[in-house]
Amino acid sequence: MYKKRVLLLNFHTADYLNMGILHGLKEISNVEVIDFPKNEIILKGHEELYKSQIRGNAFTLFFLCENKFVDRFHLTFDKFRNNFFDLVILGDIKNHFGTYIELLPFLKKNSTIFIDGSDSPSIYPYDGYFWRRPYYWTLPRVHKKFIYFKREWTPETHYYRAYKLLPKKIARFLFPLKNLRKISFSIPEEKIVKSLPIKIKLFPKHIVDEEIASKVEGSFTKYAFENEEDYYNDLAKSKFGITTKRSGWDCLRHYEIAANGAVICFKDLDKKPKTCAPHGLIPGKNCICYNSYEELMKIINSLSNNDYNNLQYNCWEWAKNNTTIKRAQELLNQFLT
Repeated sequence: MYKKRVLLLNFHTADYLNMGILHGLKEISNVEVIDFPKNEIILKGHEELYKSQIRGNAFTLFFLCENKFVDRFHLTFDKFRNNFFDLVILGDIKNHFGTYIELLPFLKKNSTIFIDGSDSPSIYPYDGYFWRRPYYWTLPRVHKKFIYFKREWTPETHYYRAYKLLPKKIARFLFPLKNLRKISFSIPEEKIVKSLPIKIKLFPKHIVDEEIASKVEGSFTKYAFENEEDYYNDLAKSKFGITTKRSGWDCLRHYEIAANGAVICFKDLDKKPKTCAPHGLIPGKNCICYNSYEELMKIINSLSNNDYNNLQYNCWEWAKNNTTIKRAQELLNQFLT
């Protein structure tokens, strides 16, 4: 059986968006994925080397894949000229733009995509890092020719595109960014509970919202666990999990809460732009949106057992619809037929 050849170009960094896509591609049987450079933090057996360097104690996405042989030899321009790859993915474009410029003469619109998993709403190269360096001002623009997947896509994205010189509404009208596409984080299927667990407490120990944490005895706003098993077990015992916008709206925490059968309680979710990840969370159906401790407790106390069971099940289903395999397959379906 012919396998589709997919090249994922990325830095060897803990970029959650790219790591989720890479994990999903590695799990699809009819895909031969070449990650370059080799992403060791996604492979089993590298925990001792990298765990201490990774934010969040390397939970959820790290050290999962078998360290199988991948042929990265002789990765030259000829392979691009001769259509060796069915799909080329340039991940982490803001840090990888040098590779983009080098490969630009050989990249084809219908078989090349760009991934931007940064927390900043700006697209490449429209943020301060590039503005402050005149030698970057003439860089070729990705979004004018290729499909550009953006996680933190907000009205600020258009504002940055206009160099912050125009009002946001006018910037959105003048710079519609037609090649931008929505995308979000994902979670490995193996991290999702097989059945909904029995709940024995209201909230977990790790609560990122300081207001809620101040009301829950024994909670921590910082990391509360040294290992993933204890963290997941605590979520599995909890009816609700608390999450908020931090540097960006999307966060692995949302998916970890849902994957362990707790209901996502998302502070200020109603303020999240529709184009911005996470996608598919609907207050009252598969999550709770709240703006204060008092509002959250009022919603929780109004839930019947049946109401909670429906919320819990739908939240769990949301996690199952956001696996790494599904995220990778969504990309393949758009470009490989």
